[in-house]
Amino acid sequence: MFIELLLQVIYIFFPILFYYSLLRHYPRLKRYHSVLIGLICGISIWLCMTFPITFLTGGLLDVRSVPWLASFLYGNFTVGTILTVLMIVYRLILGGMGFYVVLLAYLLSYVLIFLFFKDYLRFSFRKKIKSTCLFIVIHSFLIVLFIQIIFPALLDEMIWFYLFNIAMHLVMMWVVVYMIETFRENDYLHMEMQKSEKLYIIGQMAASVAHEIRNPMTVVSGFMQILSRSDELPAKHKEHVSIMTNELERAQMIINDYLTLAKPQVDKVEKINLNQEMELISQTLSSYALMNGVELRSEGQDGESLTTYGSREKLQQVLINMIKNAIEASPAQGEVTITLSKAKEWVYIQIIDRGVGLSEEQLAQIGTPFYSTKEKGTGLGLTVSYSIIRSMNGTIEVTSKKGAGTTFTIKLPSHC
Repeated sequence: MFIELLLQVIYIFFPILFYYSLLRHYPRLKRYHSVLIGLICGISIWLCMTFPITFLTGGLLDVRSVPWLASFLYGNFTVGTILTVLMIVYRLILGGMGFYVVLLAYLLSYVLIFLFFKDYLRFSFRKKIKSTCLFIVIHSFLIVLFIQIIFPALLDEMIWFYLFNIAMHLVMMWVVVYMIETFRENDYLHMEMQKSEKLYIIGQMAASVAHEIRNPMTVVSGFMQILSRSDELPAKHKEHVSIMTNELERAQMIINDYLTLAKPQVDKVEKINLNQEMELISQTLSSYALMNGVELRSEGQDGESLTTYGSREKLQQVLINMIKNAIEASPAQGEVTITLSKAKEWVYIQIIDRGVGLSEEQLAQIGTPFYSTKEKGTGLGLTVSYSIIRSMNGTIEVTSKKGAGTTFTIKLPSHC
């Protein structure tokens, strides 16, 4: 029995360890994450069902429920549904009256997953542990309940088997969630470290080069202005000078972005009324939205003033940049919604568009230097925005689905 128990543990943990070890060396596999999670969970389920633990009382025990639940939580509901069907079919092939127990317990648990785990990946770590452990206890209890309904005479001789079944599922579920979340956290920290290294290199380059570039550009810009006012210059050439001036201004903006990356600290800290800022920015960009055929909507908490501390000018820079991106990503007759809310010690600004959305590959690159989905974009706008919000002790989260739009969520400390 001990060897069979050890094998059940190996069937669960080894595929997970192998997958995340493989992911570390081949990060491109992330694009197939859901499929691979479904594959390793499917292998674990098959092994657990094929080689269960046999008790002296005649009972059979396996922990297939743990990888089954993980396929929903860390793959997606499509993957989990496919594995549910395959698992039930395989159990039917194995035969026995226990098939009806599995069918009833897993179908009811399947409904519970849809009800309570829709936003699982956005749960806090503690909530993930608590919710999954509670679910696995309920699921194990359902199995025991249906066994007793179908085989009512087994209670007295199987009571320790039932208790061991519930305890084993609970421990295994806790360890699996803890292990996967640790791998995910390490992966996130690794990505953040890579981003920080890129920002550091850009910052060093900006600090040493930007000032030297600005001086000759200032001289050239001054002569351009003199030429544009000259009566001897033909009108056609004045148009050319105007184009060159605009391009110089654009280059100046790029240099300013580099300098912001080099020094993202907030120099002037002040109390910012987010309600007033959102209203001002909405009015400022409403004409730009109208030009693009997009409706700009602003929603906030009525009667409550939400405030934070930081640089008012830099926060405006972030919001204007993100809202403009949302407007440009929206189709004609589309809609961009800006929401302002508070939860505990944080305030949240959400910028929601219903545009083309982003693929998983694009989503992974958002915020990195020199990456842009726009044809003429430099890829520095969002990078600067991330640096500014980070300097204000906040974070930016992005959720998107191809063809369904994108949501940027800015999280800042509340000082109401």
